Amino acid sequence: MKQGNRSYILPLIEVVRSILAPNRFLLYRLFEANSFPQYFIENYYPNKIHLDFSSIYNIKYTKTVFLYQLVWLLTNRDLRSVFENVAYMFNHKGSLQFDWSFTQPITIRAIVRPNASGGTVLRVISVKNKYISYKEITYEHPDIAQSTKANEAKKYTLQTKNKLTGQQDEMILDEEIEGTTDNFDVIEMDNQKHEYLAMPKVIKAPRKTNKKREFEDENTKKRFINSDRNRSTADVGGNQVARGLEQQSLIDVQIDGELGEFIKVMRVLQDFPEVQSINIIHGSLKEFSDTKRFVYLSDGVTERKYVIAEIKLLSGKIFKVIEVEREEKAISTFIYFSTRIENKLYELNVIFKGLIEKNGVWDKMQLSYTRINYLTLRHGKKEYRHRATVILNKVI
Repeated sequence: MKQGNRSYILPLIEVVRSILAPNRFLLYRLFEANSFPQYFIENYYPNKIHLDFSSIYNIKYTKTVFLYQLVWLLTNRDLRSVFENVAYMFNHKGSLQFDWSFTQPITIRAIVRPNASGGTVLRVISVKNKYISYKEITYEHPDIAQSTKANEAKKYTLQTKNKLTGQQDEMILDEEIEGTTDNFDVIEMDNQKHEYLAMPKVIKAPRKTNKKREFEDENTKKRFINSDRNRSTADVGGNQVARGLEQQSLIDVQIDGELGEFIKVMRVLQDFPEVQSINIIHGSLKEFSDTKRFVYLSDGVTERKYVIAEIKLLSGKIFKVIEVEREEKAISTFIYFSTRIENKLYELNVIFKGLIEKNGVWDKMQLSYTRINYLTLRHGKKEYRHRATVILNKVI
């Protein structure tokens, strides 16, 4: 790949990830020969393409961003030919290879490791100037139905048993519930941006009609379940995923680098007589943002990590200490007190998104607006016990 008199190496895996299969549905189909007819039937009209999806096509992939990518692939014959030949080559030769035969010009924005003659593409951030030659995309799916109001009573209602006792409903995160869902698989492979020269209109065509019953009568059956307010701490989500907050006991956590130093402070703190338990949650800031530069370290590739220590004192007080990889940034330690268990995901989303938007500074205005009770602590060069003592003194 050339730009001017400089040559750049575009790795094969980046072509697959950013051009051929930027979401998991297309990635799985890439290695299946002639599999599209199992998932949809294509019909072409002047300025319109209609897709009739089968029941095995996950309805989550009918979101506009996925439809654009699918139609772009289907309607550009050179691109489709490359895509469909990958499975043949892989199954017969056992290797991933294809000829670059794309005729449509596209522009990519990428992070590059430079060298004397040009450089190597490390990661494609966005693909631009993609062209779809149809003005309208229509589709139908077995799970899409049109709701109409009916002058009929509900056949049954679902009620939790705690309503009978007058208890207040609360969302409870429960580590014992098996609750992983397949919503996780719709996340784009690297949250890239894909820009099109023209945006076709997308129209869904319901196949059937559902009756919407709005009242109850003496014939309405009541079905009681133990609780509909428990939520698993497994990964859940969709296009905007809030990570499932998978907790680990402090003793099981092994982390190196800056965050490893924080873990050592927590291990010292756990031995204090006031502390009952410490659990750890750790992950990447990329879980909270699709596009912001701050979610990566300075090399533009390594994801910036975070650690949350959830500390419970013998007095019953619970607080959380958040540490984020600084890499020469003055990001202070964040300590906050959550008032309700069910607010945990929401509060962490506000906290981390504010930090990302402010490029490494805690968003005090947003935190004040959402009434999150918090304090910050600057980093020092003191030894672990001193650091642990400072944190404990701050919250007692």
